[in-house]
Amino acid sequence: MSDPCEVISAAKDLEDLIRFGKKMVGCGLVSAHAGNISKRVGHTMLISTHGSMLDELAGEIVQVALDPPSPLDHLASSELAMHRAIYRQTEAMAVFHGHGRFSIIASLTTEETHITPEDVESAYYLPTIPIVEGQSGTEELAYAAAVALKDHQGALIRGHGLVAKGASVEEAYATLAIIEQACHIRYHLALARLLKR
Repeated sequence: MSDPCEVISAAKDLEDLIRFGKKMVGCGLVSAHAGNISKRVGHTMLISTHGSMLDELAGEIVQVALDPPSPLDHLASSELAMHRAIYRQTEAMAVFHGHGRFSIIASLTTEETHITPEDVESAYYLPTIPIVEGQSGTEELAYAAAVALKDHQGALIRGHGLVAKGASVEEAYATLAIIEQACHIRYHLALARLLKR
């Protein structure tokens, strides 16, 4: 990476991930050591490390190949397989995985394979939000998430959180935030309907 333009681009990629990691924590989309984020860079990705805190990502991002194995795989997030699968199956430039409380509740309070947002804004961007299954860090989850994100911008992971893709880190973050908003509104709307009975 001797070309000055490549150096500037790499610095911006890292800066973007650090900035949006902080936004995820600030908006309650993750807490403590939960969640992970990545950005595609050619045939590689920058990804948060295993156990890192997303609001303290300086020095906690590694670059690994999109196709395994890669020398730094052991340092990368435990959801590396899911990020790789989504990049292989879609044109995504960024993948964000969060643990929003209302997303987790929404995935556990239905047996359906998807939810439909009740509010106009969320429904405009995401008319249907699929719910995928699979244990954390497994190929099963990686496959299910990649299949869902072929046709959708984001998905709920039953009992685990949510995952979103984007053409940029900003778009992946926005999709994550919209899903959590849709789930937050659904939760309070269900509560309000229950109280009206």
